[in-house]
Amino acid sequence: MSIASISVKDVMSKNVKKISMHSSVRDAIMMMTSSWISSVVVLNSNNEPVGIFTEKDAIRVIAWNENALNARLYTVMSSPIVTVESTTSLESALSIMVERGINHLPVVHEGEIVGIVTSRDIVRFITKNRLLAPEVITEGNVEMGKVHDINVYIKGPGIINRLMYR
Repeated sequence: MSIASISVKDVMSKNVKKISMHSSVRDAIMMMTSSWISSVVVLNSNNEPVGIFTEKDAIRVIAWNENALNARLYTVMSSPIVTVESTTSLESALSIMVERGINHLPVVHEGEIVGIVTSRDIVRFITKNRLLAPEVITEGNVEMGKVHDINVYIKGPGIINRLMYR
């Protein structure tokens, strides 16, 4: 099993929270904190996804706006929204995330959002299923099948860099 043979539908979270673009930053943050999630998909009045609001967006808007909690999401969300089909390979999704500098990737099937995959989900899946073991072992970053510091591996000569420089 490799990340090229796994589709995002096998890794994604299916519980995607959605919120109106006219909702406030406070509403989005409350939804995210009460659900223990790091993003919400922002919808227009036709219930179509038009953006995403993430923890990173929240930090950015709060740092630069005195009245941040009352700001409307359409003024601060990340847009346009980048999505992948549910059949997209995990390798392709990871490549898109690295190229675009994003950590949240909504997953669609027949035009409807059916899930979301995050960089955290991918790292968790890869380490849980020991998909990095051959690469990690050859690079000397493993002892008894465990990565000492996955962040060093990912940022160093690991899988993300290999995907970026193909």
